[in-house]
Amino acid sequence: MVVSNISINGSTAEIYFIDIPTEILSALRRIIIEEVPTMAVDNVLVLENNSILHDEVLAHRIAMIPFNSEKAIEKYNSPEKCVECLQCEGCYSRAYLEVSNEDSERKVVYAREIRTEDPEIAPAIPDIPIIVLGKGQKISMELELRLGRGKEHIKWSPVSISVLLSVPSIEYDLTSCSNLSECLKCISSYNEKLANQISEEKKGSMKLEKFQNTSLLRFCEEKTCSGCIKVNYLDNERILRFESSGSLSPQTILKISLEILREKLENLEKMISEIEGEA
Repeated sequence: MVVSNISINGSTAEIYFIDIPTEILSALRRIIIEEVPTMAVDNVLVLENNSILHDEVLAHRIAMIPFNSEKAIEKYNSPEKCVECLQCEGCYSRAYLEVSNEDSERKVVYAREIRTEDPEIAPAIPDIPIIVLGKGQKISMELELRLGRGKEHIKWSPVSISVLLSVPSIEYDLTSCSNLSECLKCISSYNEKLANQISEEKKGSMKLEKFQNTSLLRFCEEKTCSGCIKVNYLDNERILRFESSGSLSPQTILKISLEILREKLENLEKMISEIEGEA
């Protein structure tokens, strides 16, 4: 089992796996979505709201804002301990949002205007718009944040996307292609460099670089290049790609998800050993 490449670009991570069972990688993908804890608003106390939005809609918008959680996952109690708590010590952090529009025709309220008692917890994306206040309108509310997991509610998921991709490869033989010019033109629309390389070599196979989406190439295979090219997907190579919502760095998400996966596998191994011991 090999991890041949890890690429992290800003909030996006791509991990290239070789000879690792798809079931294990699928489990890791789901853990990233559902079980890595983050901080999010759990309770909202609306003190004043004469805006155009109902209290429930406003509370839902605020709850979906991702908050920085790098330090929170170390400082606050686990979600399992706090999910039934009301005022448990070490479970909740407070925040406040109070904005009024006295003079302007319209005022946009952004996530950055949420004030948190814990300076290490703040909206991960300050420019998220929450509401537009008309002249004379005001919102005032108290917020409670706690750690949670995506399986409880998606607002606690640390990622906006987490997918497992197959690695594409192509086999080609242009020596017997009846519609060569149209075939190469179609492939060029997908990737001009690939079309030039195929045109020069005429026959062979290659693994496609940069993990490109192959929808257009498969269209060429079926509609224009029938019998000339064939798109395959490697059985033993997979790419795990995920994008952080901003609450945690991709490195932290990967580290925690691997720890959770290892713990689950160890528990499963222990259960199997106990069953075998009873047999």
